[in-house]
Amino acid sequence: MHNSGKYFSITRKFIWDVSGAFGDIGVLFPLAVALIAKNGVNPTALFLMAGLFYALSAGYFKITMPVQPLKAMSAIAIASGLAVGVINAAGIIMGLVLILIALTGLSARLGDIFPVPVIRGIQLGLGAMLVRTSFGLIRPDLFIALAAGVMLVSTTLFLKKVPPLIPLLALGLMLSLKHATLPSLGLPVLSVAMPGLDEFRTGFVVLVLPQLALTFGNAIVATNDTGKLLYHEKAGRLNLKSIPLSMGLANIVSGFAGGAPMCHGCGGLTAHNKFGATSGRSGLIIGLTLVVFGLFCGHSAVAVVSAFPAGILGVLLCYVGIQHALYLQDITKDGLAVTIALVVGTLGFVLNNLTLGFLAGLAIYYGLSGIKKLASV
Repeated sequence: MHNSGKYFSITRKFIWDVSGAFGDIGVLFPLAVALIAKNGVNPTALFLMAGLFYALSAGYFKITMPVQPLKAMSAIAIASGLAVGVINAAGIIMGLVLILIALTGLSARLGDIFPVPVIRGIQLGLGAMLVRTSFGLIRPDLFIALAAGVMLVSTTLFLKKVPPLIPLLALGLMLSLKHATLPSLGLPVLSVAMPGLDEFRTGFVVLVLPQLALTFGNAIVATNDTGKLLYHEKAGRLNLKSIPLSMGLANIVSGFAGGAPMCHGCGGLTAHNKFGATSGRSGLIIGLTLVVFGLFCGHSAVAVVSAFPAGILGVLLCYVGIQHALYLQDITKDGLAVTIALVVGTLGFVLNNLTLGFLAGLAIYYGLSGIKKLASV
């Protein structure tokens, strides 16, 4: 009896870890498919690098750190149809910049200027943008999305002992079998290449510059804050130096291997945690899954991933967006802080540019602080 209870407990923990492992696929899969299909990114390199990044991050940080394609870079690259070499060059440059600001201590010094209301505004704006993005996935697949929504509400509100993502994954896999063809197995050849000078120049101007501020505000400062909110003392290795250093190293390796530029997004951190991740185990599960998938199913990656119902991915994205926006709750007693957060979030959402939002928030916050100091003199 004692052993059966122990095995039941281990099995239950594992199921929750699996649920948490796949919490961020609503962001990862659509961007990955678009980069592969529209820009020609090597699917094996993309999924292999993402998987290794997940597993190594989980091993170091001891929590499940998300791995996502850099959003601004990906959006511009997809919309412009940029060549793989330009994307790889931009990833290498971004990696070098991130390592530089980490090792010089610049990331920590800059991070100190971000007040809590501005961080909450970034989280609010990103949450609203995730919800808006989810509608594009839900609309074409409305019936399945409604079914998935009912299942998610049931598990999160009423059946709290059931890992919330497991029923959705089961539904998604069952529906995927109707449309997916058997993947062609095999070990594709990975090539290491140095992008040309023109590709580095284009990547820096077109992709890196628009991404830098967003990466710092969302993927470094807000991720650090979100991790501490969710994991408390478990997030002891999470700081304004380790996060950019982790992303920097990953982007340089991925860039030379032909993968996609990647980051630790604060929205993904919320996604993994809210769906069941309590440690680094979920990161290891999704990491190893992506490594195996990339190595053995790389040729069929687009077909296999595209077979997963978009409506379910949309529901996951919508739920994560709502949860992310709710971080605003801890400053609701401070009217000025809420106002600044709303300005940051609203501007970021309306303009589809979180960088402009948090720059406006910083200007308001420090402008008011300066006025208060002058008034007290």
